Amino acid sequence: MPTATRPSLFKTLKLPLGLMLLGILPIAASAFRVVVMSDPDAHSTATPDEARFLAMPVSILSHVIFGSLFLIIGALQMSSTLRMRHRKLHRKLGYAALIAGLTFAISGVWMVFFYPSHSLGALHIDIGRVIFGSSIIAVLTLGIRSALRKDFTQHRAWMIRAYALSASAGVQSYLILLALAINGSFDAKLADIMMWVGWITSAVAAECIIARPTNRKPQTV
Repeated sequence: MPTATRPSLFKTLKLPLGLMLLGILPIAASAFRVVVMSDPDAHSTATPDEARFLAMPVSILSHVIFGSLFLIIGALQMSSTLRMRHRKLHRKLGYAALIAGLTFAISGVWMVFFYPSHSLGALHIDIGRVIFGSSIIAVLTLGIRSALRKDFTQHRAWMIRAYALSASAGVQSYLILLALAINGSFDAKLADIMMWVGWITSAVAAECIIARPTNRKPQTV
């Protein structure tokens, strides 16, 4: 009787590593911001756009730290092998991802309303941040509700949506870099377009993944 072969480590981590690579730019930017804000001389050298963060550091630090954690933990949660072979770990990481994702999204929406606007900021970008940030909060709530009800098909769908919307920051970063390379200089209006393209692309990609047929049996978590 043939024995089942264990998937290789690369096969197990291929998808999580790919997702982390997608999010590497916002994660790196978040780490850089934390380092800059921890500098005792930051207040004296900060520009007006940076000073708004230094005046109320808790929200921005919560946003970048928990956002980075959600991108990393969420990527691991997307591995079907890890879900099937380590269900208790998947459950524990799921609660950690929920806390990280909600903190990330809530702090992001809060900053739109209570931080002074960026000098290059546009109203439609703030509207987008509120729409998609609120959407992350909603789908995470629906995702945990589905898990508690043992409806793991819907749980999977909601969590894919939550991760895709959060990972849109990575898509936006690459698109803005591409626009910068093509244009030769930074263009705020073009960057704003890339922001919307990143949000919409991520949302559409999530729906395509969810709609894709799967032969896997329903899971128990």
